[in-house]
Amino acid sequence: MILIQVILLLINLLYSDGILVKTAETGNFLNAVSLTSDGKGNIYILDSDANEVIKYNDSLKIVKKTGKQGWKNGEFDNPTSIDGSSGMEIYVSDGRNYRLQRFDLNLSYITTIMTNYEGFQAKYRFQEPVATVYINPYFYVIDGENNRIVAYSAISQSSGTPVFAFGGFQSAQRPMVNPVKIVKDGLNNIYIYDKGEGVVFKYDNFGNYISTIDNITILSVSSLNNILYILTDQDILVYDGKNNSFKAKILFAEKIVTGKVKDFLVFSATKFYLLEKNKVVEYTIK
Repeated sequence: MILIQVILLLINLLYSDGILVKTAETGNFLNAVSLTSDGKGNIYILDSDANEVIKYNDSLKIVKKTGKQGWKNGEFDNPTSIDGSSGMEIYVSDGRNYRLQRFDLNLSYITTIMTNYEGFQAKYRFQEPVATVYINPYFYVIDGENNRIVAYSAISQSSGTPVFAFGGFQSAQRPMVNPVKIVKDGLNNIYIYDKGEGVVFKYDNFGNYISTIDNITILSVSSLNNILYILTDQDILVYDGKNNSFKAKILFAEKIVTGKVKDFLVFSATKFYLLEKNKVVEYTIK
């Protein structure tokens, strides 16, 4: 049995695209749930129980914190996701307050975005925003109440101009059950991790269904340039969005405790972060 395990390990090493080694960790979070980067060398972590956003530099040193529990501007109530995909602003999904909050990269509050009010088109409202991503000129929101994606343009001080919605129960394709994360690649493809179905749905930026990635145990997803990275219970799979195929896999030097992973971020081609409830762990390809 041991010999078989050694042989399988050697085969995995032979066909892997690198080995991830733990290089740093930090944090004393109450319940970290989401992390993002701004493309400028900083990462942002959302602590849901502390109702706080923490900004770190690439050495995992704290730059700034903001937030506390409440309903006023810059306050949260168990937020679910943080997004820096625009590279210019940070969006926090503050679902229990029925809103998104928008901050600059220094975590200064800009505005609140809400659609759950009389006068806004009912078919495009979100009451419980779960996560977001930005692909110019559209802003995409996971509507947790209806398990769908709603796209908006011209985000204003209080709302956005709705453009279209997709992925809900009326979808001609496989409807979403519990979408929890949405990311993009450099080709304007959108990937939605559906935790309920255990799959990743791929759409174009107009909401047209392309394909479903399944038959693997998916823990989270992240993207960099034209590549989607899928964290599984064994490794990281590298998916080429242009050719719709897996091109490589990256192994961990030590087995990770999959039940602890809350989120996953590809910071660069060689640096990755796994977020746990109480800490964030940095891995580097060696």
